[in-house]
Amino acid sequence: MGNKLEELLGKDRLIPSVSNIEQLKYAVEEKSFSCIMMKMGDINTIGKMIAHIHRYDKKVMLHMDSLKGISKDKSGIHYLKRMGADALLTMKSQNIRMIKDEGIYGILGTFLVDSASVNLTIQNVHANKPDAMIVMPMTIPDDIYKNLQQSTKIPIMAGGLGVSTEIIEHILELGVKACAVTDRKILEQYG
Repeated sequence: MGNKLEELLGKDRLIPSVSNIEQLKYAVEEKSFSCIMMKMGDINTIGKMIAHIHRYDKKVMLHMDSLKGISKDKSGIHYLKRMGADALLTMKSQNIRMIKDEGIYGILGTFLVDSASVNLTIQNVHANKPDAMIVMPMTIPDDIYKNLQQSTKIPIMAGGLGVSTEIIEHILELGVKACAVTDRKILEQYG
């Protein structure tokens, strides 16, 4: 899976993606997942939430673009490192270098809606050198995954529209390292 990504995810192929307290509680306390993707929190709560997750010996992947009251610049990234973030996911490719300069695992998020967005993603990966990328939605055609794997040579994760175990299993068979999933029924089958 790649040493850095394996440190983050362990052997897990699913990442619980949480955006509310109920989802967070389930992912932390009731399941054995190694890493949790958080799409919630603000400058006042993020440190406490990260500390809570770490108490359960789990890693935290923050979707930094979803956090409130924290700037999306070098100061904000430094703050998130001090709060204990293990990985930062951003849709802003220019932030990847700052994330990596802070010694945090940097993940580029990308929405692939057409050929232009695929080409731009490849360019952004080569220019900014993220540690991994997360492709959204995960239901893109198989050939796009193959193109990204060959063109970027970095670990690929997938998120969004993982609405069935059949979709997720198919995506994982394509060589995707892990899928970020919100649906509790699906998470229950893997955790």
